[in-house]
Amino acid sequence: SGLMLIDQHRAHVRILYNKYRKELEGQPAASQGLLFPEVVQFSVSDSPLVVAIQDELHALGFDITPLGGGSYNVTGVPSGFEGIDPRQLLGDIVETLKIRGQGMEEDVHHRMALTLARHAAIPVGQILSQTEMEDLVSQLFQLPEPNYTPEGKVIVVIYPHENLEKMFK
Repeated sequence: SGLMLIDQHRAHVRILYNKYRKELEGQPAASQGLLFPEVVQFSVSDSPLVVAIQDELHALGFDITPLGGGSYNVTGVPSGFEGIDPRQLLGDIVETLKIRGQGMEEDVHHRMALTLARHAAIPVGQILSQTEMEDLVSQLFQLPEPNYTPEGKVIVVIYPHENLEKMFK
């Protein structure tokens, strides 16, 4: 029916977002232990927020324990986040929740899953192999909402066959 264009970064964000939402709703994620634990320091004002979302962080695969004074020991991160600075990732989650405000549990889960998905998604412009592209498309179209990102941005565009024919007349 036409030429289908897929934004691979947005597609991967959608796939990961759905995965993280499932993990937050009771299907806990696998945690990857860190070889060297990281200490994350949060401000006094951020510490109550970190305590409030500790269960959600654990469901996502973070292994984090309070040390006191706003410090937390991170000994595990969600599987697939190897090589990403856990301090930055946790900091971004807390900042996102602070900026957007804490609200209903559903909204907190949405923001946490979206922040993680953005961090873990295929970078814009990364070249994928044919197999990786096919796998990404297959995963995308198994989702209930494959056409839009969690924020409502378009993932899939179909350029109609008729328009293509007009270009070559």
